[in-house]
Amino acid sequence: MVSQGDGMSVINTMLKDLDKRQQPHGLDELPVPPLQYRQAPQSRLPWLLLGLLSLLLLTLGYLAWERYAVLERTNLALQQDNQALTQEIATGNSTPPVKSAAPEATPGASKAPSESQEPSASKEPTGLVTTQAAAVPESKTEPKTELKTEPKTESNAEPSVESKLVVKSRPVAKPQAAAEAQASTAKAVKQTGTMAVTEVKLSPEALAEKRFSQGKSAQEGGQLSQAATDFSEAISLNPALHGARQHLAALYYGQGQLGEANKVLEQGLALYPGEFDYALMLARVLQAQDDSQGALAVLGKIPDDHLLAKQKWVMQSHLAQQASAFTLAEESYRRLARVEPNQAKWWMGLAYALDSQQKFTGAKQAYGQALGLPGLSQQASDFIQQRLAQLGDIE
Repeated sequence: MVSQGDGMSVINTMLKDLDKRQQPHGLDELPVPPLQYRQAPQSRLPWLLLGLLSLLLLTLGYLAWERYAVLERTNLALQQDNQALTQEIATGNSTPPVKSAAPEATPGASKAPSESQEPSASKEPTGLVTTQAAAVPESKTEPKTELKTEPKTESNAEPSVESKLVVKSRPVAKPQAAAEAQASTAKAVKQTGTMAVTEVKLSPEALAEKRFSQGKSAQEGGQLSQAATDFSEAISLNPALHGARQHLAALYYGQGQLGEANKVLEQGLALYPGEFDYALMLARVLQAQDDSQGALAVLGKIPDDHLLAKQKWVMQSHLAQQASAFTLAEESYRRLARVEPNQAKWWMGLAYALDSQQKFTGAKQAYGQALGLPGLSQQASDFIQQRLAQLGDIE
């Protein structure tokens, strides 16, 4: 009888033999190729690349944001400086600024961010855009070399940042370069039509001449009151403007305001004793006021070798006869007869002055000289002939 343990071993042995018979040709001993699920680790590569790309995009975005912040600070300083510069140009108290030429944008850069985020910088007038080398510190600008070494991959992540930073970079300019930039800016300001309004102040002399011209125009137009005002203002601005003073005195004289004319001429003669035109005009005003003695005193200030001497002698001879100052009249007529010996009226005046002094011999000679010259009226000729007949026996 077989025991239970032996039966189990027999069964196990049979099963093993059965298995061996079901696997002919030794297939159980052949190498088994790896299953497909072992290639699962290779499918992680796209995710890894995606992660790296995301990290790169985040890094580039951070750099772009940092540069954008720097650009915003630079543009804010630029706008403040441009506003101050605009005010200085409007008041005419500053010299034309130096204008920086904006470089062309990078071909691959987009213009949308710069137009939407920086309207004030992009719309700034051409004549007022200036370099900020003096206004913005050096620490606020990025070196130009850093921009050149910056990689340009993923251009869509930071549009137009690189080109705008190139515009805002401000290297320290040499004095000669700054002078050339100022010259070019002045030329550009002229071309764009921008100009500073500067107030031009006239000197007192120039303003007096202007008032004098206005007064003459008003006088010619019959506006005598306005002319007198303009002449007075011209004299107050420039007392040495003798033409304005003479016009004012003549205006008063023509209107019969002899006192005002006298005052104006006396003031001019006191300030400028060498201006003998005032003396001659004042003598005429005094003559109109029936002040012969005062007129003769004023005429005596004019030298006998002056250009006005002849006019002085004519007025002096007439006034002297009226004042019965026949000696002064004789002297004046003698001077006139020497200057114009063919004028019969001077000889007749001399003869009358001598006759009034009872210098009959000289009077007869002067009467005869006058009678032999043309220009006497019939009444004067009759008087001379009658007087010569009366003085015929007198030696």
